[in-house]
Amino acid sequence: SCEGILKEGIGEYKYAAGARRPEYETQAAFGTMCLNNNTESIAMANDICSRYGLDTISAGCTIAFAIECYENGLITKTDTDGIELTWGNHHSIVAMTEKLAKREGFGDILADGVKIAAEKIGKGAEQYAVHIGGQELGLHDPKLSSAAHSDAPSAARYQMDATPGRHTQGFGPSGFRRHVVNAAGLCVFGYMTTDPATYIAGFMSAVTGWDCSWNELLKAGERIATIRHAFNLREGINPLELKVHPRIIGKPPFETGPLAG
Repeated sequence: SCEGILKEGIGEYKYAAGARRPEYETQAAFGTMCLNNNTESIAMANDICSRYGLDTISAGCTIAFAIECYENGLITKTDTDGIELTWGNHHSIVAMTEKLAKREGFGDILADGVKIAAEKIGKGAEQYAVHIGGQELGLHDPKLSSAAHSDAPSAARYQMDATPGRHTQGFGPSGFRRHVVNAAGLCVFGYMTTDPATYIAGFMSAVTGWDCSWNELLKAGERIATIRHAFNLREGINPLELKVHPRIIGKPPFETGPLAG
């Protein structure tokens, strides 16, 4: 719902007409996280992820993790198949994204995300692997919602907190509404400034031919939340065992910038 369509890339990076425009978190992952200000390379990395069915947040964060490992001497150019993984090196970012997608060379080390990559690299790489339960974080300041990041059905993503003991805060109409918005293919951020009850029921009725009421959709949102948690329980995922990476809550604190202190 946040996307647009690009014209054919005619510069250094050749992506076909119809490639998707990078949305906010894609730009943050392949751009800000990697200190990369080359917008065309971000569009190219996004296109690679789209063609191979990769999540751009996880892929971009994993590339940034690899760069930090490289910059701190944990991996070398020999390890990375001759690719110089330095901050802001957009050529290397795109090249390694392609390798990650194809599981080629060092890309195979990165292909399962930062948690597994850190385990394979060793040498203390875990300190740079920011994740919760193996899931890379969305690109928003997470300190305010670190509990929800760790306890949501998909750890490290902003859905809702249905943890027993906090259900009155997250497991209710507000959280169910967010699930309805996601399931309808709409933007979570857009609904923050509008009342989805005024349009989603009509939208769903028009698309499906069902006579949907808003209360029925909220019930569907509750079922989505419940089945996601039930799936985790079936698979043996215990939210009490998930740990929040120190960086997420500002440890150690930044010394400069807007988040200093």
